[in-house]
Amino acid sequence: MHKLRWACSGLLGVVFLLAPGCVELTGQRITWFYDEAEDQLLVLLHYDGIHESQQEMGEKSADGAQQIPEFVANGDVMLLDWPFHLHRAGIQKKADDESTDSLERRWAQQVLKIQTRPIGYYREPNGRIGAAQMVVVPKVKQFVRELNELINAQIVKDGNAPREPYPRTMKRIYKAAKDDHQWATLEGHAIHIRVPVDPSEWAGVKAEFLKDVFQQGARSSRPDATEEEKMQLASLIRFLSSAPLSVIDRGDEVEFVLGASKRPSTLRAQLRDEYEKSLEKVTIKEVKVDLDEVLAERLLEPDTKTSADVSAVLDWGPPEERVRGLLAAAERDGPDRKKTAITQLRDWAKQWNRDHGVPKAPAETDDTEAYLAAWKQWYARMRQFPMAK
Repeated sequence: MHKLRWACSGLLGVVFLLAPGCVELTGQRITWFYDEAEDQLLVLLHYDGIHESQQEMGEKSADGAQQIPEFVANGDVMLLDWPFHLHRAGIQKKADDESTDSLERRWAQQVLKIQTRPIGYYREPNGRIGAAQMVVVPKVKQFVRELNELINAQIVKDGNAPREPYPRTMKRIYKAAKDDHQWATLEGHAIHIRVPVDPSEWAGVKAEFLKDVFQQGARSSRPDATEEEKMQLASLIRFLSSAPLSVIDRGDEVEFVLGASKRPSTLRAQLRDEYEKSLEKVTIKEVKVDLDEVLAERLLEPDTKTSADVSAVLDWGPPEERVRGLLAAAERDGPDRKKTAITQLRDWAKQWNRDHGVPKAPAETDDTEAYLAAWKQWYARMRQFPMAK
């Protein structure tokens, strides 16, 4: 439904720097948690496999080492890849510039209410570097009300002219905006998006989406399919299936529900297999905190004081974070802490297999190195979850 993008044009124009960058990820994990007591939405971002991108001609770009310090210092956010880069310095300029369009300025001021904090860098069992960041939306109930007001104002400003190929749906969207429609709501941990539609046009949207998916599946199944084509289909399937996603069709309105109301959810995106090491040193230097070391300390020494963000990683973040921290302790520390880490892995394996079991945690064995290797394989499967590879 690409023509519906106009309704969010103000948000995209203000929030994201839609331009090529020099930093890429092999993947990203996005976990969110609604803290009812503080009325804040916490979004835990894992930037997996941070590396320098390659230009179209295959020549290495030279700017990633400059972009990462700016990114960390500004508290920027990147969703999936650099084109979706929330550039706070640019947003601040728009918010401060009295000559900026009033609605665009309101969008900028709204986005600046979002807070960010770096948590730490980590090294995955395959040796690739990553970094974790906490994004906080304070007073989220008020934030969502204001967000809906801005969406309505943007739609009304853009006008009621029919837009092909969904003119009837566009008219309904415009009328809903005039009637103060609530586009987004937060119910528990679940994010609800409600969009008015014309039933016949919505049927066409579904048909186009399914057609695109099946065509992509056909392309990726050809004997001569490229690795990129195979990756694109696998990434789409993994992203859509990794967290609870519901589409409720009410005829004249479609409701999208992302996540579960009673528990946090994690979206997983695998973007590419390529990785190179040139940005490892600058990532470690700028992010500063060794997250693996801090996680291990918190797990092996429960009385150790750690930040609320580190606690969040263990309490409601992706389950493989606990395993990576214990693996780091088992491989970096002395024999006593290694033994304690392995004991915790064995105890947690029983809990995981009892409560979840997919993928199944490794069976106990007296061969310590084989046992740790099996956990690394489990970690790799979790990073690909819910697909086997």
